[in-house]
Amino acid sequence: MTKFLVVILSTYPFVMKSICTLILSICFLQVHAQTRVAWSKDAAAKGIDIIKISNAYDGSSKESSKAIFDQVDKMAKIAFPVAPSTGIGLFLQVFVNASGETDYVIFDVQANEKYNQDSLRKLTENALFEHFNGFKVANPSGKAFQLTTVRNIGKQQFVRRDVKRSDSSVVDIKSALSVIDTLKIKYIYLNQLELQTVPDVIYRFRNAEELYLGGNELKTISIDMKRLPKLRQLHLQGNQIGNEGLKLTKNASLDLLNLKDNKLTNIPTAARKCKKLTALWLGGNALTELSSGSFRRLKQVRDLNFYRSDIAVLPKGIKKMKNLEVLDLYYNKLELLPESITKLKRLTHLAVSYNQLTALPAKINKLQKVHTLYAHHNHLSKLPKQIVEMQNLAILDLGYNWFTNFPAELISFTNLKELDLSSNNFPDFPEQLLKINKLDKLYLRGNPFVKENTEQKYSQQLGLLKSKNIEVFY
Repeated sequence: MTKFLVVILSTYPFVMKSICTLILSICFLQVHAQTRVAWSKDAAAKGIDIIKISNAYDGSSKESSKAIFDQVDKMAKIAFPVAPSTGIGLFLQVFVNASGETDYVIFDVQANEKYNQDSLRKLTENALFEHFNGFKVANPSGKAFQLTTVRNIGKQQFVRRDVKRSDSSVVDIKSALSVIDTLKIKYIYLNQLELQTVPDVIYRFRNAEELYLGGNELKTISIDMKRLPKLRQLHLQGNQIGNEGLKLTKNASLDLLNLKDNKLTNIPTAARKCKKLTALWLGGNALTELSSGSFRRLKQVRDLNFYRSDIAVLPKGIKKMKNLEVLDLYYNKLELLPESITKLKRLTHLAVSYNQLTALPAKINKLQKVHTLYAHHNHLSKLPKQIVEMQNLAILDLGYNWFTNFPAELISFTNLKELDLSSNNFPDFPEQLLKINKLDKLYLRGNPFVKENTEQKYSQQLGLLKSKNIEVFY
């Protein structure tokens, strides 16, 4: 069709130009109206050139990245509601345009032979489309960018990246040794190569920004950061690194340190050598030796991941991390949160799901900037009264708790967009829900009152909610 339009334009340039421009615009909108989701091995067959779009979406956005990470986590929670014991590995490349809309999501998913791989891929593809089609980040940067992330659901399952980023990356020792123009290399992928020592070849690439050494057999790692002066991300997940096994020289470049699924029992001292570190990921380690002193000299960190870290008591010293914005405490053994957590005045995301919490901190209202609170799969039966002062809350997930009576505090929120009350113990439809005026999505599945005749029995209540443009899931 494009060739046909070009012929028309060249023949009747003045008469047809505006009409053809309009048609082209309509075609463009039709093509790009929906997010395109593809399994990495099917991308080419679907007309998606991954290398080409990787070069086109070459920017980055820390603010928008957080929103995408949240969307990925939400997708994973719904698509895989119970973390499987055998493990699923999910690799994602998300491409976002200048307007903040998701254009492409390229994924790879791996699991053992217990799963039907085709069904698993289809499930993942549908879930990604559902959560990213129409998704738009708030306050877009005005530049197209891409984000790469790995999510391990259940037991550790690594995803080997098969996609190359043109001539800006190396993916094995052989290619690393053969590169001529080493200054072009920004990404070093040496995952799952059974490495027992860090190869010196990494020092050939002084402009490297990201180094991936995940899924190897590394017990001790010593990296001279002076020889990698631009390194921003260091991924060491899935090795055998102990508390004293990581040695890093002082640096002001490292932004992200990924130490998930190693043999750590405490925060390694090497993390304190990184003056500009903002993201520290320690999930999957049994952090049984955490103390208040563990958090010293880490106040610059903004993103702290303690996912599935066997934590029974969160030390009061967490308050030292004054700049913390994202705190992930999923899948731990917490029965309560220390009041000192309310000292984290810059916190925006608090994830405490899959613990044994019976209450939230009484002074939780001090966390004024929190807009996303995940507290599902706990033992909560009431909310602290002061929570009504958290008027920035936009997403509140209280699913899979022990609520029998509707918490009246919920009707006080004016900026809430999503409220999840799934699988609690409401015997009847909570009439107080009708007092909520501003809400986008409401989840009520799994409560005792939700039965086959729910739609008929509570048609008036559901109709009133829907008349307020609230999407109800029951």
